[in-house]
Amino acid sequence: MYRLNSRQQKKVFASFHKVVETRNPELISEDLYNHLNLNCNFSSHFNLEGFRDAYSGDGFKEFLNYFDRCSPQSQWLEAPEISREFAELNQKMVDYGSDHI
Repeated sequence: MYRLNSRQQKKVFASFHKVVETRNPELISEDLYNHLNLNCNFSSHFNLEGFRDAYSGDGFKEFLNYFDRCSPQSQWLEAPEISREFAELNQKMVDYGSDHI
């Protein structure tokens, strides 16, 4: 698990917000990457650069699908291994992502 205090969780959401608003995966912060990879079971794509590259260009739609509450890809939110410690943060990301698809 990747520990995040409330200030760090706000930074993670701010990074997510910026990435979605600009449609630019190059802005995925290290904290956002670590949270998605270590707390939410997203594929690491080997490292942060690989993660950013995987969701660049046409791959960005796939990234957004993970945060679309209507998409089967958003089911990660319900996975039993997802820490309830981050339930509010994760739900905020899905809510925000769903509104900006």
